[in-house]
Amino acid sequence: MKLNKHASGSGATMLILLCWIIYTASYVGKLNYAANINLIMEYYSVSHAEAGLVSTTFFFSYGIGQVVNGIFCKKYNVKWAVAIGIFMATLSNLLIGTVNSFELIAPMWLVNGAALSLLWPSLIRLLSECLGYKDMARASVIMGTTTAIGTFIIYGSSAALALVTDFRASFMVAATVLLATLVLWLSTVDKFSQRVKAETAAEERAARASGAATGGSTAGKRVIWLTVVMLAICGITTNFVKDGLTTWVPSILKEKYMLGDALSILLTLALPVVTLFGNAFAVKVHKIIPDFLYQCALMFTVSGAIIGAIIALIDGKGFVLPLIFFAAVCFLVGANNSLITSIFPLFMKGKINSGAIAGVLNGFCYVGSTVSSYTLGLIADRSGWTGVFVLLLATALTTALLAPVHLLLKRRLARLDLADAGTPDDNSENKDV
Repeated sequence: MKLNKHASGSGATMLILLCWIIYTASYVGKLNYAANINLIMEYYSVSHAEAGLVSTTFFFSYGIGQVVNGIFCKKYNVKWAVAIGIFMATLSNLLIGTVNSFELIAPMWLVNGAALSLLWPSLIRLLSECLGYKDMARASVIMGTTTAIGTFIIYGSSAALALVTDFRASFMVAATVLLATLVLWLSTVDKFSQRVKAETAAEERAARASGAATGGSTAGKRVIWLTVVMLAICGITTNFVKDGLTTWVPSILKEKYMLGDALSILLTLALPVVTLFGNAFAVKVHKIIPDFLYQCALMFTVSGAIIGAIIALIDGKGFVLPLIFFAAVCFLVGANNSLITSIFPLFMKGKINSGAIAGVLNGFCYVGSTVSSYTLGLIADRSGWTGVFVLLLATALTTALLAPVHLLLKRRLARLDLADAGTPDDNSENKDV
């Protein structure tokens, strides 16, 4: 995470890093089930579908919560909304780590999803309201690394703990991490947010005076909302693929290549390691391809080609090349996830409610996650892992077709608005959405 020289030590830097710590810790508290799914299936003697259903309950409550909290986060006290979310997630992880019951896991994971859904829209709202325009790209890049770092921490600790104890220790570790971040959040958020607001007040006044922070024309807003709808659909596919791989790669490595539990979890760390760079990659690609939908389509198309290679290799004996391909797909769809949930909302600062859009888009991403865990587990039970990857291939390539559809609809909206206004054709305002 390379910080701009002008912002080093500033309130903006401190606030971004605080939000980064909070959301990274949230991944420790929500991916520990996926990281330990093999151990949980063995411990409680449950099937892929039964184990996947628990992940589905989390993604269901998390996805709906993202949408609801995104819509209403403007009315929340950010400090206490985030604090409540972290506290309830701490309790959920603590109970799963101390009570020996598979029947308890699903309802507690449901509560955990609802609690953690408070965080992303609230944090993005806080950043968009406090930071100046010059810090938007930096904030999106840094916040985009939370998924990879959080995943790395929980999969790494789970692999280590699997060597010496059972899966419940991972939930205790997550509860401890969440509790520590709660203390950090309550003790620093007011100081950092007030400091950065003071630093950016002059810049925001200048932007408003020049009209730079206005919402734009009706035509521009229509195109933005069209883009939101299309990105929401892309978000479903993105997390269908991304979380499907994150959840089931340990099982694939164990069942197809006869690797042990700890080694399967440890090798899965390759996935978050490469996605760590996905957000910076997405920002760079966006400078070359400013259309958000075409950028998503490119990632889906390349991902589809790689998934095709995985299908050809999945029944082979070696696991190294398939694992590299798993990581490549996760990198590409991870870049899409960052584009949809952080880059787009933050880059739209001043045109739309960034917190609301971040929550809504993240919520739709988790629709894909909700469908993914149970559906792919069920297909694995009935048709094997080849069937799983055939479905992922078809889903990725089909979603890539949204880009030309978006272009056609965007041009039609522009023509209708220009016809109503009786003005010359000028699409410069909408070229990057």
